[in-house]
Amino acid sequence: MKILIAVMGILWLVLAAPAQRQKRTADVAVLEAKARRAEGKILVDGRVQFTAVKKSRGLIVVFDLLSAEDQVLATEKAVVEEEVIEPGEERSIHAETAEISRAVRFRIRTFDGGDRELRTENPGPYPIE
Repeated sequence: MKILIAVMGILWLVLAAPAQRQKRTADVAVLEAKARRAEGKILVDGRVQFTAVKKSRGLIVVFDLLSAEDQVLATEKAVVEEEVIEPGEERSIHAETAEISRAVRFRIRTFDGGDRELRTENPGPYPIE
């Protein structure tokens, strides 16, 4: 009888415990990202996939140029898509900014057309070649 009560008590604790929150998936996945210096500029190219469950109006990619100490030296914004983007769709990204000699890496952030920050998978940092 004591064993049955103990088992019932453990079962009740397991069932009564709050369910763990599932980790929310990213809205945008960075598939490729490269940056290089050319002609006095930093050129950034890449590819992203919209992985959110719901469609979104617009997609904006922000590149944070970072120093060796991971300090943000400059930020460049690129509008990738102004129209509705559906889940699963991929887009190419291209941006350029003035040469910043102390910038050695960059990180990517993403926003929808309403300037709401999206969860980004593989945001970097990535090296600037």
